[in-house]
Amino acid sequence: MIKNFGIREGIFIKDSFNQSFVFFKDDNKNLIFDKVGVDNSTTIIDKDVLDFSAALDENSKLHLLYIHKKGELVYCIYTDGNWQKKIIGKFDIQSNTYKYLTLYVHNNVINILYSCANLINLNLLSIEHIIKHKNKWQKHIVANIYSEKSMDPFYIDRDEFGNIHLVYSSKEYNSYNIYYLFYNTFTKRWTTSPTKISSSLSNNVLPYLFVDSHNNIHILWYSSNNRDYLLNYKRYSSIGDSKFQWKEINLPKILGYNYPALMVEKYNKLNIICISQEEIYNLVSQDYGITWVLDNKRPIEEDPVYLIKYYNHPLKRFENKINHYYGNIHNDNIYFYFDNFHGDLLDENAVIPGVESDSNEEEKETENLKNTLLDMQKQLNAIKEDMNLIKDKLQDIEEKALNRKGFFNIRW
Repeated sequence: MIKNFGIREGIFIKDSFNQSFVFFKDDNKNLIFDKVGVDNSTTIIDKDVLDFSAALDENSKLHLLYIHKKGELVYCIYTDGNWQKKIIGKFDIQSNTYKYLTLYVHNNVINILYSCANLINLNLLSIEHIIKHKNKWQKHIVANIYSEKSMDPFYIDRDEFGNIHLVYSSKEYNSYNIYYLFYNTFTKRWTTSPTKISSSLSNNVLPYLFVDSHNNIHILWYSSNNRDYLLNYKRYSSIGDSKFQWKEINLPKILGYNYPALMVEKYNKLNIICISQEEIYNLVSQDYGITWVLDNKRPIEEDPVYLIKYYNHPLKRFENKINHYYGNIHNDNIYFYFDNFHGDLLDENAVIPGVESDSNEEEKETENLKNTLLDMQKQLNAIKEDMNLIKDKLQDIEEKALNRKGFFNIRW
């Protein structure tokens, strides 16, 4: 029998000072905040929390948003080691249900997204967007959704211009389909007609969206024709043979159903992290999504698995761009699957499955980086020598020109 691992959500934030923070809800619905690697730093921000989200702005300031069971929408900013709280609104919890709270802060603009459904008819839902700019709040209805089951999470990402890209699933006739929308930050409008990404001939679930550092847009989801659910992938780029078109790319055969496949960008490579049965897989692309290979897989040894929302400072995103990651939070320790860039988070006494093999990959990457730096240093030295030669030749030409000028002056 295939084991259905439990899954929880958490948030990991790493600021510009390399201090890491973790947010999660415990079994009693307490919202927990913890400074990673700092003793006795675990605090309860609030109790009876329904949903929460957090973000890191360009000034490395922590923002937190959560919904209390009373319906209060509470906004918090972390200042001088303390949380400054403010109630910015109140939801009608008695009549509606709210899920997938998402906070996104960019250039002093606050974006809040969530799904909403009336308790009388939970099959009809909407994705709503509240935006604050210069002390003015605006509300947009992004999409209306029909779903006979619990709604799949929607996911957003942004490109380098600040545009918001969104993917969601909705039922159409007899099957569920995947749809894409985007918000134009210049016109401050959402596209009115969503783009259908999937085929209506199959049932499609668990979409995920990622925008890489080259502004290519990637969408992952699972589809089934009354059989197993297989991982699917489409890519949108402004360059190449299929520019400005959604192109389907073949992936190694991966079965799944219960957990969304994720995409991250590490060391100029794209990775797809996905869970299939009792194993977690890592697919790698070295050409930003055109071709993919299975790089690694390993058993899941910790339960529950955490789907971790990941934030780091915008300047750090030139190294690695990560929006979500699978991992575990245990005894105030956090670790990620296929992790080769978080050695500073590991407890020296902790026994963590698979970390040793990842450390070998990190050593390999470090060695490659050292070799690259040495090659660059040699090239710079060669360029410096060439510049000195050019400088000497220019000086020689200048001296000869002055001598000629003096000769002509004498003649005249």
